[in-house]
Amino acid sequence: MTDIEVPGPGPDWQQAAIPPYYTGNNPAHQWSVWERCSSLFQMIGGLALPVQPVAGRLRLHVERSWDGLGELDVVLFGLRGFSFAISEHDGNPAGISLVWLTQRHEDADKALDVLLEVVGIGEEAVAFRGDPHEDPTARRSAGREDARRPQGPGPGDVPGTSRWARLRRLFGAAPSSS
Repeated sequence: MTDIEVPGPGPDWQQAAIPPYYTGNNPAHQWSVWERCSSLFQMIGGLALPVQPVAGRLRLHVERSWDGLGELDVVLFGLRGFSFAISEHDGNPAGISLVWLTQRHEDADKALDVLLEVVGIGEEAVAFRGDPHEDPTARRSAGREDARRPQGPGPGDVPGTSRWARLRRLFGAAPSSS
């Protein structure tokens, strides 16, 4: 290998992984793999329990990641034809884990029911069903991105805020000061 010296960061460069992104003097901004791919996922509900017991039951490896809401545990796995992700943010004041499908599916309730059945837990473990950002009265159209977006503000929505900022408001967390 050659002896090439890379200069250090600029003295006024902020950490690249700290939101809000695209601000400050650092020309780079960094996302976690979770943050980059989770925007493509379909939230189907929340569980009133941590990720660990579900992962233990299914013998899954829990991964550590981060996003604009902070550090989190996450598992991604397939189960009876559905591709799931379950995420749990550190310090989530509501104490819930979010359940996602990594591939959109019209029958999200069936997917959540399959998860509950295989894990061996009942409806009492479900904190909510669906995506709290979506208008339950909006009609969905397969393959149409705009059809799954709420027509008006949803719970926690503030125009111009990210999905993570809306989740933070929904679950009662203080807005990120970073």
